[in-house]
Amino acid sequence: MAEPILEFVNVSKVFFHNTLNSDFSRRKEILSGINLKVERGEIYGFVGLNGAGKTTCIKIALGLSHSDSGEAKLFNAEFSEANLRRVGFSPEKPEFYEYLNAQEILDFSFRLAGIPIVPEKKQSLLETVKLWDDREKQISCYSKGMRQRLSIACAMSSCPELYILDEPSSGLDPLGRRAVKDILKELKKDGRTVFFSTHILADVNEICDRIGILHNGKMIFEGKLKDFNPSNEDLEERFVKLLNEQTP
Repeated sequence: MAEPILEFVNVSKVFFHNTLNSDFSRRKEILSGINLKVERGEIYGFVGLNGAGKTTCIKIALGLSHSDSGEAKLFNAEFSEANLRRVGFSPEKPEFYEYLNAQEILDFSFRLAGIPIVPEKKQSLLETVKLWDDREKQISCYSKGMRQRLSIACAMSSCPELYILDEPSSGLDPLGRRAVKDILKELKKDGRTVFFSTHILADVNEICDRIGILHNGKMIFEGKLKDFNPSNEDLEERFVKLLNEQTP
């Protein structure tokens, strides 16, 4: 078996917060013993309800947060800046300078990554995410879907091996979701690996090779989509049944 490109081994995370009108802190376990493996060249759907802990996992994978126990590995090694440079990231709510246009945003992205600005590459990226015709519009005129696609273009600027995308289709209309799915399929064809979080099961059913389901900070399923839904029932119904089985 090939070495995983992203792996969590018994990862747990605890938050503490002060209760109202109290000097005492309350302990809450956000993640509990998370184990997952993302294999090279696959599209992995990280599925869960809002608040399940998906974004916290992504922050740990990127070194933006630390686990309280367990280990997160990139490219079968401990976290390092060198390995992080092999990753492209797109957040759920990308923020850009509103007065810039898409070409200027990509220039900024290239500089941050220490990459030469090549006009042909910039054009290719914007054509891939279907923003070439809108390249001179200020970001303030962009829709949510256009911003999401621009964020993915920025993640693509360094030609990374692994893409980590946090809710890339959240809040998009059907055309926007279609555009994002097409981009992810093309990345896979190009030999890249995609790990994306979502709660949109239709997208999972269409493009994912394997899935991991997170519920209340715990992994309750990981494996191939056909193993999750062997009787080929409605995927949403299968998902709801699984969640209901977790209720004490």
